[in-house]
Amino acid sequence: MSESDDDHEQGVEFGSIESVFEGLSYPVTASELVEQFGDREIERTSADPIAIEDLFAGAGDQSFESDEELRQGMLNMMPAESVGRQRYSDRGGSDRDDLAEEDETSG
Repeated sequence: MSESDDDHEQGVEFGSIESVFEGLSYPVTASELVEQFGDREIERTSADPIAIEDLFAGAGDQSFESDEELRQGMLNMMPAESVGRQRYSDRGGSDRDDLAEEDETSG
């Protein structure tokens, strides 16, 4: 995985808050993150930036043991609009394939 892949995942631009990750000591709770970095914004490719305090609202004392665990937690809490178009893929397949199967089974 390249460095740019690490910075951008599922519509989230982690590079925009890399300094937050560098300054943390683990374990860290969601409340501690909000207290220290709540006003910092996370860039998203398909939506406006979201503040850390908004992302972790209601997460309370959920604890993260590592950088990787925190990143995954952020992805899990990210609102759906961060990902972009739901159930969209530009990889192969089309409705024509489905129609061809229907014609074979109904004919």
